[in-house]
Amino acid sequence: MSCSSLGKSTFNGINLGNVTDISNIKSPNNQGTVYLQGQVINIVPLSEPWQAYQMRDSSGTIWAITSQKGLKITDKLLIKGNLRYQSIPVVTEELGDFYVEEQERIEHTPASQL
Repeated sequence: MSCSSLGKSTFNGINLGNVTDISNIKSPNNQGTVYLQGQVINIVPLSEPWQAYQMRDSSGTIWAITSQKGLKITDKLLIKGNLRYQSIPVVTEELGDFYVEEQERIEHTPASQL
């Protein structure tokens, strides 16, 4: 995977690898594991136990899906996830987009603690 990164992130003194800038992962050839850090700006319930949430960093936004509970809008997250692409062909256009399957919620700061 050829994602550019913002830099190293640590949690409790443990190096977690590179946190990826959302704007740099939206390339048709990118798929694999990414670390993302940002703020929750939208939440959509799906079939139990799943929900989708939109995350924003300084460079852009991306949707993520998770089976974990407890998110609220404006919470801050550091997640590890699998980057996926959902193709949506419409006539002669490709309207698909990237999303992340959350694998691990490394850090979660509720909005009430910001």
